[in-house]
Amino acid sequence: MLSRSIFSFSAIACIVLSVVNAAPIQTSYSQLHVPEAGFLLTESLSEYYENIVDQVMLDVSENVLSYIPKSISQGDVEVRQLAQKSLNRNLNFMRASLLASVNPLVSTDIPQIAGLTTIQNEATKLSEEINQHTEEMESLLLESILTLNKKISHQLGLIVNAEQSSAILIRQANTAQRTRQENKPTVITVEWKLRQPFQINVLREEQETTNNDIVLLESEWLFDQLSLVEENLLTEFDDRTQEAIQLVMESLALDI
Repeated sequence: MLSRSIFSFSAIACIVLSVVNAAPIQTSYSQLHVPEAGFLLTESLSEYYENIVDQVMLDVSENVLSYIPKSISQGDVEVRQLAQKSLNRNLNFMRASLLASVNPLVSTDIPQIAGLTTIQNEATKLSEEINQHTEEMESLLLESILTLNKKISHQLGLIVNAEQSSAILIRQANTAQRTRQENKPTVITVEWKLRQPFQINVLREEQETTNNDIVLLESEWLFDQLSLVEENLLTEFDDRTQEAIQLVMESLALDI
């Protein structure tokens, strides 16, 4: 009986303490909500950008791989396949680098945009107060996200580094052609190298000059493709801004 009474008293005490402490817990919840709101804002916008970056880069890869300049393969099917494999590997690496950069860029850029900072602070209020200002918040989000779109697309464009990347990717793609050509043994070629080293050196020098001109044209072609990444990203970001707004509003609403 005594133990049962003690148990009943403890249960009642817990209920009373829970009721008494209910109000303070509700108050402290909104105070702890500031970092949570910032986290949700960053995560929701990062998800929005990552989905678009992924799709844009897949489209770029498809366009590049569907047209390999004939100067790279020179009609050799195996060389063409090796060049495609090289380009595909490097473009996948570029896509992965861009995707990995999105979240850090978003988290760094958000504090620099006053509207997003305001929205982050507004999210600390109760849901009823936020619902009263939904239209105002959506308008502020629209303006802020359009600004963020420009920043993110430009920063990702710098990471792509179209001029340098195109030269590197083409040079690596052409390695397959050079390697395959050098691995084709012919007796005549070997004897000619031994007997006429100076002449063959001159011929090689002329061939390298020609190849450099061709490689330059190939690099310019790939540069045109990669330089469109920043522009395409910005277009897609702006066209789908309403998705970002909806994503942010839902994320903040669910957390309150």
